[in-house]
Amino acid sequence: MDLKQLQTIKNILNEGSYLKAAEKMGYAPSTITLHIQQLEEELSIKLFEKSGRKMILTKEGEFFWKNAKSLLEHADTFKMVMSNFVSGQIGHIRLGTISTIGRSMLIPKVIDFCKEYSNIKLTFELNSSEIITQKILNNQLDIGIGFAPPTNQNLLFEPICLEPMELLLPIGHPLTKKEKITLNDLSNISLLLTESYCSYRNEIDKHFSSSGIPLKSMIQINDGRTIIQFVQAGIGCSILPVAAIEPVPDMTVRRNLANTDFGLIIGIIRRKEQLDKSSERFYNELFCELKSSHI
Repeated sequence: MDLKQLQTIKNILNEGSYLKAAEKMGYAPSTITLHIQQLEEELSIKLFEKSGRKMILTKEGEFFWKNAKSLLEHADTFKMVMSNFVSGQIGHIRLGTISTIGRSMLIPKVIDFCKEYSNIKLTFELNSSEIITQKILNNQLDIGIGFAPPTNQNLLFEPICLEPMELLLPIGHPLTKKEKITLNDLSNISLLLTESYCSYRNEIDKHFSSSGIPLKSMIQINDGRTIIQFVQAGIGCSILPVAAIEPVPDMTVRRNLANTDFGLIIGIIRRKEQLDKSSERFYNELFCELKSSHI
């Protein structure tokens, strides 16, 4: 028994004859006859009988069709679902983003997309760029917003913007009185830093190392908001992305570091292979919007 045979039964009942069913389905009349004969042989029953000029189901045929037609209905529903999936009208988008750009720029765009495509399921998480990249490689996420990952032949990275970083000081700190603050000024103060695997920390380490300046770190914290709280309490200073300290938190002062360009390139990360239609549409719309907003 296959779906073509069930579709044949449905059309015979709707049209009233083998001939009209054949015309509707674009088959030769012999093909319709063959479908019914094969199914009757398989089931060991007679499906149709003639009533006047119409073909009607036998008692056995009625029992069979009552129980079998739901298979055809489910198949039609499944075809519609698959058609919508292939066209991108339904689907599941798994998105990960670093918190700074996620909260400030991405969430409004994701909300707009969800309103326009309400049948598309979304999984949305804020995480570190390193974890996002690994989840994309493991096929746990489809699209990520983060920093340039290590070169990998399975990944694509489309740059969007530069995320600058600046110095955050507690009010009353001696460095707030200086007109220009340089890396040398930071060599003997306590810096609150993220953990060593973090992209922000790597950027800071790189600048200090290339300048030959020792880096003093009293406390390592893996959460930017907690670092800000420690700065507000006067525990130390920190170098943080501008998006994370805008507006300037209470009890702090934000300063640029002279002769030093702290910053990381942010972009969209994805696997090289084709995404499903809904994810591909989201990727293209997101990339265009984010790119245009930073031109």
